[in-house]
This record gives sequence, structure tokens and C-alpha cells, in this order.
Amino acid sequence: MRVKEPLRVAIVGCGRIGQWHHIPSLLKIRDAKVVAICDKNEDLVKGAARRFNISRYYTDSSEMLAREEVNMVDICTPPQTHLALSIQAMEAGCHVLVEKPMALSLSEVDEMASVAKQNNMKLCQVHNKLFEPVMMKARAMVSEGSIGDLAGIDIQVLQSQANANPMLMNREHWAHSLPAGIFTETLPHPIYLAAAFLGKLEPVGTYSGKSSSYDWVVADEIRIVLKGRKGMGTISYLCNSAKSKTIIDIHGTKKHLRIDFFNSVMTEYGVGTETRPSRALENLGQSLSMLASTVSTTLSVISGKFHNGHYTLIQRFIESIQNDTEPPVTLQEARDVIEVVEKVTAQI
Repeated sequence: MRVKEPLRVAIVGCGRIGQWHHIPSLLKIRDAKVVAICDKNEDLVKGAARRFNISRYYTDSSEMLAREEVNMVDICTPPQTHLALSIQAMEAGCHVLVEKPMALSLSEVDEMASVAKQNNMKLCQVHNKLFEPVMMKARAMVSEGSIGDLAGIDIQVLQSQANANPMLMNREHWAHSLPAGIFTETLPHPIYLAAAFLGKLEPVGTYSGKSSSYDWVVADEIRIVLKGRKGMGTISYLCNSAKSKTIIDIHGTKKHLRIDFFNSVMTEYGVGTETRPSRALENLGQSLSMLASTVSTTLSVISGKFHNGHYTLIQRFIESIQNDTEPPVTLQEARDVIEVVEKVTAQI
């Protein structure tokens, strides 16, 4: 039996998302070998090379692709650069994993897809939160009918000022030049999460507001009403919360699920009749459910078996390359997300 050679991977973009998630994940995956990293900021790429003990680093992606033997490029740069970098990598014979949003418009997505097809390369947008253990468990429960029929979904994304302000406060931050400001960068997450349950989405109402005094900020809070093939949903995104959290409420005809992404915990509620004793039992059940979920996650982390969404998605993308199968996020799924972002932007 022939042993498959690890994919030779290059990473473009050594900022927060690259150093916190992509590089550490790739270094843990046996079927991947990080051969080089690249960032136009020389101090940043040198620091990342030292931190992760990567010997080859570049400040120019074209030079890196010309000098290195690379099978896959992982793009972790600002969205404005995704189109050019992805096309450059695919035309150099590399499969591409690209952070969300993979492009700024549907026309850019279609251009990237066309280049991928012409060069027989795989192209995948990062939907990492779909592959968090707690989300995969929730999707399995809904699929199995554990909550009854799906009745709807509500997603709350809360960012504390401490978390949001590094982006909001910096007038020169690249996010402010995006079509919907910071929301072009951040909305794909809750959109693809909602689509995972509701199917293809149509934003039927978008309401935006601004509580900060920064004149370069388009909006810092937004609420979206979504109509999906399998039901209705809402997304609330606030950048001025007391604490950062992502909460997802999945409503069923038998019971409801609440997912706390920050703590990787899922609780079940809404079970039983509307009597006082049943309400007391439900409170107890929710507490036990949260305790059990917390213990399970803690033991998984301690044992080294816990893998976050980035690790699982990257591993599955590498497997799709090696086995010539569909990537974990299809181009149609990626396109659907960008389409909703475009429509929300128009409504803002």
C-alpha cells in the first residue's frame, strides 16, 4: 500500500488569524508540511517564522511560488487581496484554501471558480465554525430529528468593545474600505451557520445602527431577518457588548438547543409541559446539560482530543485534495454566503 506524501503547504498572511489558527493547525496535521510562509510585512513574517520554527519565509507571494514546490496555498490576508492571490496560486498549480469572505462580490467568486475549473484545482472558503465539535453535534441532532421539526434559528454575535475596538478605532484599518465596513468581514460566519440549518437564505430585512463616534465606521450593530428554505431566522451582531459571545438558539417542535460558542457548550431546553413542577425540572435539566457539556469539553481538551473548527476544516480540505473528493465547503455554499452578504450590503 502506497503511503501518501504530505501536502506541501504555503501560508500567505501572518496576521492574527494566520498565527492563532491556521499555522498551528497545519503544523499538527500529519498530512501537511508547511514549507513556507509569506507576508508583505517583513517584521511580521520574520516573527512568525521564528515563533513556529519555519525556515523559509517571503514578503512576495510570486517569488515564493516561483522558488518553492507547493501543492496548496492557505490564504489568510484581507478580503481585498483574495481574488488576485487565489488566482495567482491556482494558475501556479496550487489548490487554495481562503479565509472568508473569499471574495467581495459574486462576479469575483465566479471568476475564481472559473480559474479553479480551468486549472483543475480545488478552491475552498473557510467556514470554520461549522466544524466546531459543539456545532457538529447540534447539526447531527437536528438531522436525526432529536428536536422535532426545525422551527427557526436565532444567532447573536456579541463583541466587547475591547475585542472590536482594535478594528473600529483604527481609521486606517483595511476593514473600513470594504463595501459594508467591518460587517463584510464578519457577517459570513453567522450567515453560513444559519444556512447550515435553514438552507439557501434570503435576507428579507436588514436594520443597522451606530453607537460609536467614529466617523469612518459605516455601522457597528446590525440585525437581519432571514427567510430560508427550511424556516426563518435572525442574526443580531453588536460591536458594543459587555462581553464577547456567540449564542445560537435552534428552535424545534420538541425542544430547543442553545449553543455557546465561546465556552463550547450546548444546553437543551423547552422540554416538558407548562406546569410549575416541569419548569423546575427543566431548570435542573438545563443545569445538568450545561455541566455535562462543560465536563465533556474539558476532558476532551485535557486529553488532547479536542480539535477546533479550523483544524478539522483544514484537515478535511487536505483529505479532499488527496482523495479527489468534494471540499468540506463547496463553491456553491461559498457563493451562497457571498450572495447574502451582497444583498445585506445593499440593504444597509
